[in-house]
Amino acid sequence: MWPYHEITREEFEIIKDHIEEIMIAHGAEVFEVDLPYEQGTTTIIIGKEPIEWTSHRRVFKYRDLYYWIDEVCYPQKPFIVAEIGTYDELMKNTMDESEPFPYDLTEQEMEDEVSYFLGEKPYPET
Repeated sequence: MWPYHEITREEFEIIKDHIEEIMIAHGAEVFEVDLPYEQGTTTIIIGKEPIEWTSHRRVFKYRDLYYWIDEVCYPQKPFIVAEIGTYDELMKNTMDESEPFPYDLTEQEMEDEVSYFLGEKPYPET
């Protein structure tokens, strides 16, 4: 069962689709690949109840790295995260994660987050 009341699973997936469209607008290209593992299985543990969800997301190539959009589900709300790595890391399922960001950002903030994880501009200092 999806644990959030502010957003449905379907609405969250639509926002992840939108992040992918922003990536394409920045020059990322869909990369067709048969992965040797099931991509994107997320286990949410909020309280004692594990929730499993498999999100079949597209793989993208931008410059010399590969990406897909994933999620991190915190107790307060779900966040979006990009998985990033080389072709070898993609095939071995050992990609790194970008900084997670909340789903409910403004359009400009979403554009900025994509620019950060694509390496177009540096993450702001904290």
